[in-house]
Amino acid sequence: MSMKMTVSRRIASALLLSVVLTGCASGPSAPSPELQQRIESARTRSDHEGLVTYYNQEAAAVRAKAAEHRKLAKSYQGMAVSGKGGGSMQSHCNAIVSSYEGMAVEYDGLAASHRQMAEQATP
Repeated sequence: MSMKMTVSRRIASALLLSVVLTGCASGPSAPSPELQQRIESARTRSDHEGLVTYYNQEAAAVRAKAAEHRKLAKSYQGMAVSGKGGGSMQSHCNAIVSSYEGMAVEYDGLAASHRQMAEQATP
């Protein structure tokens, strides 16, 4: 293998690694003040149904993120990474998957609670 090919492969590997690491670094954001207001002012069936929709969408979004990180973890399988902490990237991504899956369960629970409140609320 030529020296030029080896350097090109190293650069390509470094770029791939930076893209994958960037993907693993993403995480959930804080709730917005608008959401806080919607929750505090929810009184009617429609208010609660809107929150059910919101939480269902959030659950779907974090499940999609979990799927992305599951793929990233597979990308690290068998990848020899040198340097401090390099071998823990697959574990890091798997931990993020677990976190997102837990968040999805929590969103499902919030949606279920607001669904029940919607059934009990006035129209």
